[in-house]
Amino acid sequence: MSLDNILTKIIQEAEEEASRLRHQARQRAEELLAASQEEARKKAAEIISRAEQEAQTEALSLISQARLEKRLALLAIKRKWVDLILNKAFEEAGLLSPSLQKEVVTRQGIEQEQVEVEKLKEELRFRLEKLILKLLEI
Repeated sequence: MSLDNILTKIIQEAEEEASRLRHQARQRAEELLAASQEEARKKAAEIISRAEQEAQTEALSLISQARLEKRLALLAIKRKWVDLILNKAFEEAGLLSPSLQKEVVTRQGIEQEQVEVEKLKEELRFRLEKLILKLLEI
């Protein structure tokens, strides 16, 4: 075997080895690319899922807040109606006088005590609010 043949054989084997290594490198790069794309897809799906859950939680929170605000507004309206009725009742009964008094039974006997109209209204509100609202069908 001549030197040229040996060199040609070595070059041919080197080219074949280089070709095989390039092919393996391409294959490995494609595998890495596919794995990276799959991982990116999974991460994107997780991010989207978390974002959807957070959006749903936020939406439920906003709905709850809106319901609460609606209930509070309705309660305020009901209280205004009760106030109007109590004020009208006090006016009609002549109970707006600052000299309104009540009798208090003590060990010493019966005593007269000054009654604050606003305190009396609050006490009656507490006792009569449900009844008034029921009668008004509110």
